[in-house]
Amino acid sequence: MTFRMIPLCALILAALLAACATVPAGMGPAFDTAMSHAKADTNPYAADATLSELLSNASLSDDQRARVLYARGSLCRQAGDDRRGAVKDFEAMLALAPDHPLAPNAKEELEFARSDVETIEAGLQRMLNLTQWFDSMWVLGDHDTAVARYRASGLNPNEAEIVKLAAAGYVCPDADGHPPVYTRGDMRPDLENLYWCSGPGA
Repeated sequence: MTFRMIPLCALILAALLAACATVPAGMGPAFDTAMSHAKADTNPYAADATLSELLSNASLSDDQRARVLYARGSLCRQAGDDRRGAVKDFEAMLALAPDHPLAPNAKEELEFARSDVETIEAGLQRMLNLTQWFDSMWVLGDHDTAVARYRASGLNPNEAEIVKLAAAGYVCPDADGHPPVYTRGDMRPDLENLYWCSGPGA
């Protein structure tokens, strides 16, 4: 009995190893499709959400995860307005794959992002008006805090801020029980029929 079981177990183990060897690492073509969609998205906050969802996929290979971290870090350092998030992504990417082909780029962008964070945080120690404070917090990536203070102030965001707030999902054209963005002063065209939403995706 023992003589027969040993070869059988060996055969089963060999079959399992062979099956595992045929399973490709990572997501396959779906990964490239998702990355293409994120890069093509003109809304940086929506692109960030796509990349974040991609990072939550446990089947990513180390190479794919490194590429997503680099892409999201680069996005956050620029149009995505999240310098602190950029630092974290570049650091995570370099820790995961220090020899990756994108590592030199990540190191360079990491230094830029760190410099931005230091400069902005130092600026927050000065006396700032609401717009200046909002812009600083927004670029650092603390969007919820920036929005909460603006809403509590009762002031109207300027046109540039409205564009960012709308793109990030903090203001929307449907009331749905939410308060209007406009509060006082002259009604601007960009404030008409805009309401505070609960946040991204609301």
